[in-house]
Amino acid sequence: MSEFDKWLAMGKNLANRAADTAGEIVTKGKEKIDRVALENQLSKAQRQLGALVYSLKKSGEENDDLINHYVEVIAAVEAKLNEQEAQEAEKYCVSICPSCGAEVSNEAGFCARCGAKLD
Repeated sequence: MSEFDKWLAMGKNLANRAADTAGEIVTKGKEKIDRVALENQLSKAQRQLGALVYSLKKSGEENDDLINHYVEVIAAVEAKLNEQEAQEAEKYCVSICPSCGAEVSNEAGFCARCGAKLD
């Protein structure tokens, strides 16, 4: 293998590592945006429930069906948040690089320390 081929292989390896890292960053960013959207949805439903309970109490009215609706909405959003959290925990578990022993994400294609290709 010529010196040029070695440099070319190293360049390809670095480009692949950069692409993997960029992809991971984009994925994590999208997941964060989704999480923030769910948290905002939860906060809004909680505020609406609070305002509803307050206005019902203040007027002396009762509307258990509407209260139960908001409780169900809140429970559904909380379930989505919990599911997303569990998926992220599973997805970003770390394992050990077989070449250098560094911790790597299970989703990584290459080791960030040594550049070894991961299965």
